[in-house]
Amino acid sequence: MTLRRLRSLVASLIGSPWVRLTGSLLAVALFVHSVDLPQALRLYGHLVPGWTLLAVGLASLSVVASVAEWGVLLRGSGYHLDWGFLGSWYLKGLFVNQVTPAGIGSDAVRALQVGKRTGHGPMVASLVASRMAGTLAMSWWALAAAVIARDQLNIPGVTAFVLFAAAMMGAWVLALVAELVRVRIPEHNTISHTIGRFVRPFTTAFDGYRGHPLRTIGRSIAAGVAAWGFNLFSLATFSLALQSHVSWSVFALTMPVALLATFVPISANGIGVREGLIVILLVRANIALGTATALSLFVDLQLLPFALLGGLVYVAERRRRPRSRLQADEHDRAGL
Repeated sequence: MTLRRLRSLVASLIGSPWVRLTGSLLAVALFVHSVDLPQALRLYGHLVPGWTLLAVGLASLSVVASVAEWGVLLRGSGYHLDWGFLGSWYLKGLFVNQVTPAGIGSDAVRALQVGKRTGHGPMVASLVASRMAGTLAMSWWALAAAVIARDQLNIPGVTAFVLFAAAMMGAWVLALVAELVRVRIPEHNTISHTIGRFVRPFTTAFDGYRGHPLRTIGRSIAAGVAAWGFNLFSLATFSLALQSHVSWSVFALTMPVALLATFVPISANGIGVREGLIVILLVRANIALGTATALSLFVDLQLLPFALLGGLVYVAERRRRPRSRLQADEHDRAGL
């Protein structure tokens, strides 16, 4: 077998939904076998109601801030989209991303549907920019936690979070000046010019953000900082509901590493792998195995109500369409 055929075979296996589903099932089975699931379920049976409701409330605020993180980029660029419309598609994206083992994810759903109104270039740019804003916010929270916990972390650990934050700020600078570079590509450079024309809708959108930084980028990053903060404090509050206490700074240092599992190609959305990494990192932070298991499960469960709400919105809209068509047909017949 040639190297080219081997690469093609590996790529087809990695891209196969059946391989991802099998990988997810194996990862979940390994997770269940390795953690203290019975103790986690016992802890769930004795949750403190007040702290639990507060944790869910903070998760709700995190979702609202995440919608704003994305929406301000579109609205600030001149697209007059209703917040209800943006929020409904965000929730429907969560339904796809969290409930079904599909590989397309939340971003693809929003890009396809909302892009019909804005154009796919500006829509994809808004998704990438919102992800960059959220990741930059995550890096800032992680850097703040690393500074607070500098006595427990070694110098390479603190340096890694500094580099993480610096890399995200550098990525923002490159994205914002990309259009200035693109327009200077000489036409005789055929390949570069072709690539430039292909990415033009994307780079033009970022150039627009640069023209209105406070109205677009500034608001998006601020919303990202709020969204990630609400998420961290939701997790910390839920630890109190488990009658334990885990600082937000522990989650700020743990979650960026655990979220890397979503890019593991053998598992759908990192299911099983992500939860296992969270347990390992929390146990290394001297959290009891049962509590670490319960907290890793809550990372997924905290978004489940909003994902289900997105599914209900989708079903309701699907049922409304045939009725609207029927009423339109009856109106047309009455007019005749």
